[in-house]
This record gives sequence, C-alpha cells and structure tokens, in this order.
Amino acid sequence: MLMPQLANNQSSQIDLRPQKIGNWINSLPRGSVGKTSELIYKALLEINRQEMKATDRFRVLESLRESVHYVTENMSSHLNGTSYPLPEKLVQIANACHSIYNNMTSGYYRVFDEIKDQNILFVDKGMLNTSIHRSINYLQKSLLLLYKTFSASHHDYWEQLHKLYRYAEDNRLTKNSVTDELQTNKRKTTINDEYLHGLLLYLSEPYHLRPGEIEEVNQHLKQWHHLAVLNKISDPSELGANKDLIIVELDQNDPPTTLGKSPLIKDLQNCRILDASKLLEQLNQQITDRIEQKNPGNSKPEMGLIRINLLRRLIESWGQTKKRRFPRNNLAEKVNITIGLHQTHKQLVYEQHIKHLDTNKDIYSGFFTKPEFEVNEVVDVNKKDSDVWSTVYNWTNSDVTDVDTASPSQKRITELRVKQENWTLLNESAAGFCVMSVEKQSNKIQVGEIISLQRKNSNQRIIGLVRWIKAYGDCGIQIGGMMMAPSALSVSVSLVNTDKQDKVIDRSILLPLMPMLNQPETILTFSRQYKNGDVLELTHPDRKTSTIELGKLIADNEIVSQFLFTHIEKNKSDNGADDIDELADNFNDIWQSI
Repeated sequence: MLMPQLANNQSSQIDLRPQKIGNWINSLPRGSVGKTSELIYKALLEINRQEMKATDRFRVLESLRESVHYVTENMSSHLNGTSYPLPEKLVQIANACHSIYNNMTSGYYRVFDEIKDQNILFVDKGMLNTSIHRSINYLQKSLLLLYKTFSASHHDYWEQLHKLYRYAEDNRLTKNSVTDELQTNKRKTTINDEYLHGLLLYLSEPYHLRPGEIEEVNQHLKQWHHLAVLNKISDPSELGANKDLIIVELDQNDPPTTLGKSPLIKDLQNCRILDASKLLEQLNQQITDRIEQKNPGNSKPEMGLIRINLLRRLIESWGQTKKRRFPRNNLAEKVNITIGLHQTHKQLVYEQHIKHLDTNKDIYSGFFTKPEFEVNEVVDVNKKDSDVWSTVYNWTNSDVTDVDTASPSQKRITELRVKQENWTLLNESAAGFCVMSVEKQSNKIQVGEIISLQRKNSNQRIIGLVRWIKAYGDCGIQIGGMMMAPSALSVSVSLVNTDKQDKVIDRSILLPLMPMLNQPETILTFSRQYKNGDVLELTHPDRKTSTIELGKLIADNEIVSQFLFTHIEKNKSDNGADDIDELADNFNDIWQSI
C-alpha cells in the first residue's frame, strides 16, 4: 500500500493533537454533508502526511471515525440501486467517498506497520488488534464501493487484506473481538469475522447482483459470516479430491477462487480452504422454513427477510454449484446491441417493417411513442384515471395498428429506428455470451435487463438477459449475458374485456418454441404488469390478433416477467398441461442462475 509522504506536524493547518482534535470535530458544519466531507478529507490527508507517534495517530483516527461514518453513509446512499453508466455527479461522489475510505485504511495500516515489528510481549495488543480490524473493515468498504459502481479494478486491496489476516493468524489475534460503536448495539466482531465477510461478499458474485442486492447481501453477511470457516491444508491430497474447493492464497494479490480456476498453487503454507457448509445448511433451512411458512429463527427482526430467489442464487455462488454447460467460442466480432425490453421491442418492430417496405413504405405500427412517466393530481381515489403515476403509452380512439398514411404527424418508419450501440462479441456459447465496448454508453444498463444482439449481415436478433457488468475504466465495459432465444417477435398485448377508454397497450416480446433445447414458447412483459390466468389480446406486427391465457410465471426479476401461455382458440383442453409444466421446470434452472 502506498503511503503518503510524511512531513513535520508544524506545517499542519489543523491541531492534530489528540487532546485538541475533539474541538475541531465539534465545529464541523454537519448541516452541510458536502462541506463536512471536504473538511474531513483534508484532515485525513494532513494526518497521513504528518510525523506522529503511533499512539497519537491511532487516537486521532478513532476520534474521527464517527464523523467519517456520518459523511460516507450519506455519500454511499446515493449509489444504492444505480445502473451503468453512472451520472458524472455520482462518479464524483463515489470517488470522494472512496478517497476517504482509502485514507482511513492508510492511517490504520500505518499504525499497524509501525508497531507490528515490536516485541509482541510489550506491544499494546489492544491497539494492534484494533488497527488490523479497522484496516480490514475499511478495505472491505472500499471493495463494496467498487462493486456498487461496477468497477473491476481492485488495486492491491486483496494483497493487503491477506497480509493483515496472515499476521493476525500468526500472532493468534484472529479471535480477539473488537467493539464497533458505530454499529447497532455496539456489535463486537473479530478480525476473522471481518476477513470472512470480505471473502463471502466477493464470492456472492456482486457483479451478477441487481441494483440494491449488493447492499442487501452485505447487511445480511454481518449475521452470516461467523458460519464460514478458514482451514489450513493438512494433507496436500485434499486439493486433488475436489476442484470446487474455495481456496485463498495469502501470499497473492488475488481474490478467493475455486481450485479448478486457480493456477498452480505456489505455497501450500499460505493457502487456506474456505468451508461454507454450515452457512449453506442454514440458508437451505431458511428457504424450507419460508416455503412452509414458518418463522425463520435465524433472521433477526430488524434485518427483514431476504428474498428466496436471492437466497437460492447465493447458495449457488457460495456452494460453487453453477457450471458452464456449454464451451465458449472466442470471437472478436462486431455486433449491434439494444438494451431493455422497450428499446428491443422498438428495434424489432422497425426490422419487421423493413422487410415489408417494398409493398408499403409508409406502414406504421403505432408503437413509436415514448412511454409516459408523468405525475397526475389525484382528484378522486375511486376513479381509475386518478392514478398518481401514468406509466403506459398514450391511448387514442383509434387502434394502435391502424394506419393513416394521410396524417402528416406520422413519421416514416425508417426515421424511427432505435439508436444502437456498437459492441464487440468476445465469446459465445449455446447458453451465453460476453460483449465489450470502449465507447461511452448512452443507454442505462443494469443486471436483469433484456439485451439483444444483431450480427453483421444477419436479419435475426438474438435475445438475452444481462447477467453481470464489469467496468474497466478507460479500457471499457464488459457485459455477460444469458442466451434466451436466437430470434424473437415484437407484439402488443392488452387485457381483454376492457372498456376502450381504459384499454392499455403494452410492449411484449414472444420467444419461440425451441424443441432442441426443450424450451417452450414464452412471452416477455414488463415486470408485474400481468399475472397467471390473465387473458390477453395479442396483436402481431401483421395486425393479426389472437387471444392467449397466461400460464405459469417462469421468472420475474423486477424488470421483466416471463410467462408460459396458451392460445385459447387452439387449446380448449388441458391434455398438454403436464408437458408444459415439465418444459417450464427445465427452463427454470437457467433463470435461477442469474
């Protein structure tokens, strides 16, 4: 870890003596988080620049912790639930918060570095233990901030985390508890707890988590991390028995990984095996209790309940049960991409109309109006049109598929295509793909969004789902996607038996039946717009209509929903219901891996 250049404390603009720093803290303008953050940041720069005794530096940092917590909690709260790319203001907030965490880490690490070589019998063990604990805690906060901002640059954080833990382990400090006054009920944790927390958070695959889920997992790990154990390797033959073992190399700058993904281990003495079996057992029991509608005894009231879908994904991540089913082919192929169900639907409509331009160059689908998100004043809560949020497309007296070529307000279809992003397809398989771009992104991207790809000279558009996002600074961004279908059809849907003035038309995408992959025909809609059993009128691009009944909800990730469905006219009997359910179950395991 790079340490700031030391200087004589006479040049300091702040009185950094432990007896005086309290007066400065009390004078901070807490009414302005921005100004307080700036003053604390400058104070930390001064502290890390000054020549001070280890005891004085430690006491000053301890005095500042509450103020640092106050400003960083306010700053990091802006980053919960963000999508990529972050607005410039949020990037600046994240950078400022990150700098404060780094300076706190540097300060406590300097205390540790100055006293670690002293005789362990005479050193202040409380200060040594606390400085290690605090350093790991702030390194962990820095990593959490990187996950929230999709950054894949971990600097030397893992090297420092491993070094701190190894020293604590060698000197039998890992089990000593440290009180954190900033936590509820002044929670006590050990160096071992904090270190395991960081390992498990990384192993939860934070780049695969949707907005808000990273912080949710981080909060629950405060009650789960003690269920994991780090073991030394007593017998080298253990490593050959199971390639799914999670290993940590304490002499490397690498995060934890499985034995199968790790290169040749250089030193078994510095290698540890992470055993999460007790944690997995408890999470599986929690799922069973929730399904059986029991009260889970391992969730404290103030924590709330974590969603079953997320629990299952965590079990897959920590249990290393997810396997790549198909080999990936490495490529370097240019593709056009759309992000989101809305944009993908519009582009599909455009491409479907392009195929018919020779017969009617002014054909118009009616779906090129932007979605409205406007606030309405509620006059009467009993009236349907008094909804506060209007989140649907403008409805007119004419059908959206009616074409009025004489209307001057209707634009030619060729003028309404979606602006696509140019990406590079790095690899693909029958189940997934990875794409990369070095250009500045104009579209918002988040895990769980629909993504579509079109190759050069291809008239088909591949439909997928964003599984993970990693940003590499100036080197660009990478997205991993799950393959859903090699092609799709844009349709419109609306509830049947609805008065025309109340009728709502929604964009949807039909995914075709794929017998070779044992995947049924399904429909994608915006999340929670419809439910199992709803009867919908489905309008195709050629204006043909049919009536469908929604069946089993395969998945809902709070962005899109995927349903099985049946055509009512063609499926008056339920003879094929069992086959449909079987197909749905086969498809469901893919969704659980997201």
